[in-house]
Amino acid sequence: MSLWFEQLIKFTTDSVGLERTFRLVQAVVQILSHFALPFDLLLYALTLSSASPPSAPATRTILTILNQRVGLARRYFRLFRFLESFHAAQKIYSRLSSPSSSSSGPRRPAWVQIEPWLDMSARTFNGLYLLLEATTTVDALAVPGLRVWTPERERVVLVEAQRFWLFALACGLLYNLLEILNVLAYTPVPAAGSGFGVGTDEPEDEKREEKSELIGEKKKSVDELKREQQRLRAIVRGRKEQRRLWRREVQGKISKLGRGAIANALDTVIPGSVVGWLNVEPGTVSLAMFVTTILTGMDVWERCGREVLASK
Repeated sequence: MSLWFEQLIKFTTDSVGLERTFRLVQAVVQILSHFALPFDLLLYALTLSSASPPSAPATRTILTILNQRVGLARRYFRLFRFLESFHAAQKIYSRLSSPSSSSSGPRRPAWVQIEPWLDMSARTFNGLYLLLEATTTVDALAVPGLRVWTPERERVVLVEAQRFWLFALACGLLYNLLEILNVLAYTPVPAAGSGFGVGTDEPEDEKREEKSELIGEKKKSVDELKREQQRLRAIVRGRKEQRRLWRREVQGKISKLGRGAIANALDTVIPGSVVGWLNVEPGTVSLAMFVTTILTGMDVWERCGREVLASK
């Protein structure tokens, strides 16, 4: 069995991965509902595949109901996720409020010190959003006679939940941007010549070091000189490898943080349109949802891949 297939199994059986899958389906359904060209293509495909295809109004009704059912299914996966968000925020706060964290290490700029507080705020706001949404799950079932809120109160609670989600996304966006700066500024650079981890294949100071070592060993035998040259070349190769690994590490961190920043920025249109702070079309919201689902799903996909490799 290929690693890709095992990774796919891991992704589709993971709770977060399955929720991302349903979210992608919901985004596609919304795109089909709000854009004329995809909707017409869907009608044409239904016409070819069925002897009695549904009419355009009936198709729109089907898409609307499907969107609601998929959205409800997604809510089951995040019903108790507020506990995870609050727990993560509490751990960050405990680390920040401990005396050892405030007194250890050199003092860094203010933007570095505020970064973990932004992370804690994002998780706290996200926990509040998930908690308020969880209280409306019973109402979303639409069982006659079974409600927690009145219909009017339910709408208010859902709007306030979206407001907390918007705050969480804003704090998460700022955290990702500051974390990118932190990675660029404070990731340890291997000692490999001048420059910020870049340079020629053999930096000048390494060449001078090699020449000086060779000049001081003029009286040694030819075999000893060859061994010395091999030792110095091994040092240079080791430093090159360190620089390569450093660049890969920094690029990987920045890529992941950049994806998170873009996803948070695009996701703001969803709660922003619900609370009325952003005036965007439903089609724009569905496109943003589609893109952010892919961006956030990539993190889950990569995590599943690492778990599959670790199990080998």
